[in-house]
Amino acid sequence: MTKTRPTDQQIALITDGCSDIGAGEAERRDIRVIPIGIVLGDGTQTDSTRFTAKDFWDSILENPDVLPKTWMPSPLQFLDTYKQAAADGATHILVIAMSSGLSGTFDAACQAAGDSPIPVEVIDSRMVTRAIATIVLAAADARDAGLSFDEVVAYTTAVRNSMRFDFVVDSLEYIVRGGRAGKAAQILASALKIKPVMRFFEDGSIDAYKKCRGTQKALAEMAKRAIDDTPGEGWRYTLAITSDPELEATTNEALVKAGFKASYDGPFQVGIIVGIYCGPGTVGVVTYRYPPLR
Repeated sequence: MTKTRPTDQQIALITDGCSDIGAGEAERRDIRVIPIGIVLGDGTQTDSTRFTAKDFWDSILENPDVLPKTWMPSPLQFLDTYKQAAADGATHILVIAMSSGLSGTFDAACQAAGDSPIPVEVIDSRMVTRAIATIVLAAADARDAGLSFDEVVAYTTAVRNSMRFDFVVDSLEYIVRGGRAGKAAQILASALKIKPVMRFFEDGSIDAYKKCRGTQKALAEMAKRAIDDTPGEGWRYTLAITSDPELEATTNEALVKAGFKASYDGPFQVGIIVGIYCGPGTVGVVTYRYPPLR
């Protein structure tokens, strides 16, 4: 791709708080973040701009019996952001929203697009947490390289389409508490030391594709899938960690042992949207590839 953006195009990038992009990073890359609403266990209302991933895990480890709750941004929030972007000089807007399989945020962004004063393209990331951020930052790279709006959309979609996200949960407890599995399944998994290997599928939903006896077998299975997902050259990966930083080394060891060869972009801490369902001790592998910008 080459620098072909018409001189009259100014592209605004928008995402939601599920991306776990911090305020400083968003400002540096000129990305607008619509916050996710959060209600803490004591009833205090806050949002993803003030309640970080670290805050979430600190609260869970301190009081695991009380989980915060979240609510998605409204169409009005998106529309207000679209109007502000237009007022600031944007001529086109690209929105990268959290997985439509887990939230109505994508639909809210699409609904608001119909009333936007300037053209809006909404991409369903089919992802959560910093996996969304990886897609958004790729869009920022394409925009800042001078690509046209259509080219930025195509580049961003290509990165999204390459992405896979698999993770191993330490316990089914939080999945059960979130209403995504039955109590009997939790009891059986605990008794048999079953570690489910989960995946974000192409429709944006999450489900288990393998149940392994013990953490090492689960990590080996996840490594095998990572290799299957990354044929050829140019692949990158990052690790999703919840509350146990030691899982970074353990997971990377499993990946190396399996022969995984992608370039490592480091770890990130999973935020509240996924965290309330997966719980402490979860680790995931996110793989993706960037097309050439030129």
